[in-house]
Amino acid sequence: MVIKLIANPTAGRGGKDIILQVRAYLRLRGATVHLYETSKRGDALQAARDARCQNVDIVVGAGGDGTINEIINGLAGSDIPLGVIPLGTVNVFALETGIPMDPVGACNIILEGLPRKLNLGRVNGRYFLLMGGVGFDAYVVYGLDVRLKRLSGRLSYLLTALGRGLTYRSSPLEIELDSGKKINGYGTVVGNMKYYGGTISITPFADMERNDLDVCIFKSKGFGNILRYTWGVMRNRHLTYPDVEYHTVKSLKITSKGKTYIQADGDVVGQLPAEFSTAEEGITVILPKDGDCPNLRTKRSEVVE
Repeated sequence: MVIKLIANPTAGRGGKDIILQVRAYLRLRGATVHLYETSKRGDALQAARDARCQNVDIVVGAGGDGTINEIINGLAGSDIPLGVIPLGTVNVFALETGIPMDPVGACNIILEGLPRKLNLGRVNGRYFLLMGGVGFDAYVVYGLDVRLKRLSGRLSYLLTALGRGLTYRSSPLEIELDSGKKINGYGTVVGNMKYYGGTISITPFADMERNDLDVCIFKSKGFGNILRYTWGVMRNRHLTYPDVEYHTVKSLKITSKGKTYIQADGDVVGQLPAEFSTAEEGITVILPKDGDCPNLRTKRSEVVE
C-alpha cells in the first residue's frame, strides 16, 4: 500500500511530532508512506492534485478541517480514497463521522476501515464537505487571528465573535432557492453535514450521503439577535424561532448590496454574490466499518419542537 501523507505541522498542539508518529506507525503496519508537509495556504490542494497522477493508493490528510477542505478540492471526482488524521482546533468532520481523535486509532481506521462515497457541496466553484456560511460567521472567520487560534483553540472563535460583534454591520441578504422562492435575511448556513462547530448543529438534518443541501436562514439583524440565535443553537431550539427558516435544496443563490464574506469549511473563500449547489463529483473517504455516523442517525423528533 502506497500512502501520500499530506500534513499540516502547525495544526493543533504537537502537530509535527504527531505527524512523525503517524508516518512511523503506518510504515510499521507495512505501508509505504510519502510525507508532504504544508507550509502555506494552497499547499495541500496542490499536493492532492499531484497525487492524482502519482502511484498512490490512499491520500491521508493530517490536519484540521481547513487542510481536509483543500485536499478534497484536489481529489474530488477521483478514485483515490481519503483517510483523515484529525489534528486541528475543532475537527468537525472527525466528530461527525466517528474517526478517533487518537492518531493511532485514526491510522487503524485508514488501514482497516470502509471506503464510502460522500457527496460534496460547491460554492462559486469551490467544494466543501461540511458547510458554508454567509453573514456573521464568515465575518468572524475573516477576522480570526491565526496566532490566537493556535494559542486558545476553539475559544479563539468565541473571543473573536465577541470582539467583532459590537462593530459588525450586517447587510441584508436576498436568498433565492432553486424553487424560485426568495427570502430576505441577514445570515445563512448551508450544510452538507450536521455539525457546525464541535457538536453544535445549525443544519441538524443535513446528510452527507444524500445529494442535497440543508439551508438555515436567520432573518433578523443586529448583534442582539445574533446572540439570541446562538443561544437557540446551543439549546437546539433555533428551528422553533419564527424568524428562522429551514429548507432542503439542490442549489441557491445569495446576493447583497453590501460587502459580505463567504466561508466554506471554516475558511473565507470570497465575497458575495454566491451560488451554492450540490456537486456532481463526490469524494471517497475511509470511515469506521460500522458506519455509525451521527449525521445519518439524526431524526426530526430529536430537535425540540
